[in-house]
Amino acid sequence: MNAAIALPADHLRLLHALKVSARVAVGFVWFWEGLVPKILRVTPLEIEMVARSGLWISSPEATILWLGIPMIIAGLTLMSGWLERPAQFVATVSVLTLMVLVIRNSPGAWHDPYGGLAKDACLFACSAVVWSLSPLTTRRRAP
Repeated sequence: MNAAIALPADHLRLLHALKVSARVAVGFVWFWEGLVPKILRVTPLEIEMVARSGLWISSPEATILWLGIPMIIAGLTLMSGWLERPAQFVATVSVLTLMVLVIRNSPGAWHDPYGGLAKDACLFACSAVVWSLSPLTTRRRAP
């Protein structure tokens, strides 16, 4: 059932602000995670995880670098709002995939207080906000 919801303008502005805040938060995490731990400050633990996975090309270090570049691009795309819902869908599926790979290759991630599982839960929540509010807050051109 697709019933149109009529909301007061101030509610729409608030929902739009919430959606943009959630979208920017998700995008910032992708940007940061691509830049800092993948390019600027690669840790021996990350290199070891990639090496142990066997899912690397050329070398674990090169694979981490080449993973960081699309993460930065994805972060900028998410923050910009371009293809908002498809971008959130791809980001969510990617987070799930990376979570499975990390946990499979480093089971200690389940209880690591500095691990990404709590962060990933926040990413899911923010993506759900963007996904849910996008149809309500995206301006459509009149035909």
